[in-house]
Amino acid sequence: MPRICLLALIGLPGAGKSTLCAWLLGQEPALPGRHLVHLCYDDFLDVGPTSSELPYKEQRALIFKLLKQIVAAIRKGAAWPSQVRRTTGGTTESSGDYLILCDDNFYYRSMRYKLHQLSRDEGCVFGQIYIASSLDFCLQANARRSGDGRIPDDVVREMHDRMEAPGSEAWESNSLTVTNADPEVVGCVILNFLNSLNVKPVVEQSSKTGQHPQQVQSLVHSLDLLLRGRIKTLLQGLTQSADKRTVSGRLNEERKRILERFRRNAGGGQQADLNYYVELLN
Repeated sequence: MPRICLLALIGLPGAGKSTLCAWLLGQEPALPGRHLVHLCYDDFLDVGPTSSELPYKEQRALIFKLLKQIVAAIRKGAAWPSQVRRTTGGTTESSGDYLILCDDNFYYRSMRYKLHQLSRDEGCVFGQIYIASSLDFCLQANARRSGDGRIPDDVVREMHDRMEAPGSEAWESNSLTVTNADPEVVGCVILNFLNSLNVKPVVEQSSKTGQHPQQVQSLVHSLDLLLRGRIKTLLQGLTQSADKRTVSGRLNEERKRILERFRRNAGGGQQADLNYYVELLN
């Protein structure tokens, strides 16, 4: 029976979630044995000036019902929902696992918890990627949208103020935070994270807080890639080659210290917020 992973993509409008999904759909060779399904909530939510009278919460409930139908179609061979198409994997749905990209803002933790509950009930894997793009970046990207795709700026700002980033709760342990969705910057980190998600289905969490050594090592590798990317960005801001040699040496020594600190904390069960450690490098 194929395994299913429900992946919540968290971020403000304009953060780059759908762009990241489009890139991931072209990365099937880097995600061996997985079929990808992109479920963009905006395709089903009707909240514009000419929207239907169906309340927003009821619209989200219908999307959740659709998601359950997708899981049933994979698990039990039921009819595939007509509103959603299989985005990769061809016609070999009987073989391989599935990664369902749940593309929504998910700015409230309770929104993501419903996905976790569904994962637990259906024996799926649950994961999260929080794209923590800056408010200014999101506002600029949102302004470039046309028609009903553009969200009012005050709505984006309100979402920013209410955003609940992944926390330290056990059910949010399979989480990755990145500061942007540029595949050239974070692509390897995201692919590494997706390939490292636990293959065991969601169960009630035990009292143990320590992380598996293999999971810690995978996170260390992801953090190292992010730190190296930050060093490259910092060095590009320098003009003199002599300064670059000196600063590069200092930054790389700091990178090693940060990685060692991360190993100690993550191995002891503390929540792994990669963005926090990247910001330590200056």
